[in-house]
Amino acid sequence: MSVENGAVPLAARPRLKFIDMARSIAILMMLEGHFTGSALAEKYRDDNNWLFSFWHNLHGLTSPLFFCVTGVVFIYLLSRSTDEPFFQNERVKKGFGRVRMLLFWGYFIQFDLITFFRDTYYGFEDLFKGGTRGFVYHLDWFQAFHVLQSIGVGIFFLLLIFGIYKIIKKGPLYLYYLIGALIIFVIYGYLKEHIKLYGVSEGIKTVKDPSAFIPQGAPKFIQNMIYGEFSDFSFVRYSGYVLMGGMIGAIIRHYEKNVRKWWFGVTFLVIGLFFNIAGQSLFHELDQFTNWIGLTAHGCFENNTTGFARMGQVAMLLGTLMLVDSKFKINAPLFLKMGQTTFPVYIVHVIILYGGIIGIGLDPEHWYHRQFNPWQAAGISAFFITVFVIMVKYIEPLTELYYKVFGIFYPKRKKLRNE
Repeated sequence: MSVENGAVPLAARPRLKFIDMARSIAILMMLEGHFTGSALAEKYRDDNNWLFSFWHNLHGLTSPLFFCVTGVVFIYLLSRSTDEPFFQNERVKKGFGRVRMLLFWGYFIQFDLITFFRDTYYGFEDLFKGGTRGFVYHLDWFQAFHVLQSIGVGIFFLLLIFGIYKIIKKGPLYLYYLIGALIIFVIYGYLKEHIKLYGVSEGIKTVKDPSAFIPQGAPKFIQNMIYGEFSDFSFVRYSGYVLMGGMIGAIIRHYEKNVRKWWFGVTFLVIGLFFNIAGQSLFHELDQFTNWIGLTAHGCFENNTTGFARMGQVAMLLGTLMLVDSKFKINAPLFLKMGQTTFPVYIVHVIILYGGIIGIGLDPEHWYHRQFNPWQAAGISAFFITVFVIMVKYIEPLTELYYKVFGIFYPKRKKLRNE
């Protein structure tokens, strides 16, 4: 087997543990941020307090890291073999399956059984009393576009661009993902300008004007994908991170022989540092030029300053982990396993904290939501992180138990086990 562009034969490839380390850090940051953030009382949320300001800024890195690492892992594995026909590639098939699964679970965990049964009860009560109200279901949140759906659309874009690369067959794969990411970031720049023009700022949040939702007049679940009532994880905002992650995954695969060399990780550190220090000035000047030639307007590049700064921080973290992985023998199987089990951890944490599916969770409850001091909030967070670490440790028997209880919903799995 030939070795081109630094590619390494399969048999000679040691596992790149820094990728699992990055995934583990991302899921632990998510758990800490969500449990601490949901518990910490309002009076302790002071941006003038350096500790809260540091925590709040660090928490803002979680989503970009999570989305970016998703792209890194997916394309690093997908680009292992680029010779197979697109639709015959097992990774492509699994990718489309993953997209369907993420979209399904993304909406399913937003379903509220208790609210559904309550609305049904009141509907029948009104019917028996001869009323005209009928069955009124409160499903606004069910139509929200959140983390899993956004990741699913991001993976779909990864597959789409990979398909385009297979058709064109010119240039390196990572360049395609870079171009795709830049297109998404430019579109988001325009969307962000639209939000600033039509939203009313209240502190760090923007009150949304329904008349400015995009696309205007479309169903709510479509609007939420782009800009609607519940579109905090709009794919326009977050797909750029997934595609940038895809670019990094393709670069790692392309130059795999060099990944463990010191200069490879340092390059990521330097590039990330550059975007954090000089990104805003660079994009301001770029906007001035593109506005002058009539190519763009409304500062679409400068609007993405935060996004590129976050990508810079992700690059710095990945560079650091590359250096750690290359210089030290990482022997932390449970920590690495956290990064390999992100999906069930995410689902279960949504059910416990936000009342996903069932409708009973901690955060909606008045006795819990932002009612604790920093020490108590940190203790709650540490407790639940410990719970999820234990869950991951015993994930195999827990998975078997899950399929035994809910096996009726997985007929294909049952059939395979009986063969």
